[in-house]
Amino acid sequence: MQTYTPIMIETESQLLEASLPAVEHVQLSLPTLGDKRILTYRAAGDKRAPAIVLLHGMGSSSAGYRAQLAALSEHHRVIAWDAPGYGKSSPFAIGAPAATDYADALANLMSALGIVRATVVGSSWGSVIATAFAARYPSATRALVLSAPNIARGHLAGTDRYVAREVLMRSAAAQSTEARAAVVNALLAPNAGPLVRTLVSRLRDAVTATGWQHAVDMLFSTYTPSVVPSIRAPITIIAGSQDRLAPIDEHARPIHEAAHDSTLHVLDAIGHMPKLEAPGAFNSIVLEAAAAGTDDAHRH
Repeated sequence: MQTYTPIMIETESQLLEASLPAVEHVQLSLPTLGDKRILTYRAAGDKRAPAIVLLHGMGSSSAGYRAQLAALSEHHRVIAWDAPGYGKSSPFAIGAPAATDYADALANLMSALGIVRATVVGSSWGSVIATAFAARYPSATRALVLSAPNIARGHLAGTDRYVAREVLMRSAAAQSTEARAAVVNALLAPNAGPLVRTLVSRLRDAVTATGWQHAVDMLFSTYTPSVVPSIRAPITIIAGSQDRLAPIDEHARPIHEAAHDSTLHVLDAIGHMPKLEAPGAFNSIVLEAAAAGTDDAHRH
């Protein structure tokens, strides 16, 4: 395990102030997707460069990865998707999509963009999708990075399951100024600066009611620690020491211990949003993982 103490430097604030690439869209032939079967995404970098695919959390969108789209694109093709039901992406046309349905949507998006293999980065809820993808599409996964990872809720039953689902569904309604401020406080470490707080408060803008409900249902379809043992790609885990939403001992550590080949990085004084709270350290770890994944591919 490695511990990083982050220092917000000028280049980090520049990353957080970087303009976002425009939203692009692609039409897929995936029958589980409804509406126009469209997925939206943001892209940066040379199309011929090794790919890094970024999967956002439950209350976020591709916009949450501005610091990664700005920095990682120097040597990589970077794609940040809007998951089905988020932003302008079509929602699923099925009742309660499973983690594997999101993994299939990602596989279809990558295929449509001509990406054969990628380093897959998932944040929070996105880490659950990334794990399902790596297990289901091993040849398409160069390396796996799980940030503020979540064990999901598939292990819950009966009353525990019902209560957990109700709590998650109720939190979707956090749209008032006061409610948003409470969400930001829960997501970030107390010392997070005003720029990070402003960015995080805007991330819910791309969340739709259907997208949220499907995301909640998906969490109850899987249990991450039971999926990671089958993954052969190298796994890198990034966790904030002050993550109160997904505390390390309840989420990151069980996943780390269940994995075949994983490295756990703990970022000191960071909460649930390492990609925005400590973009420099986060990006360095992702680049290291992408390079290790390439080395691993050459060995095989």
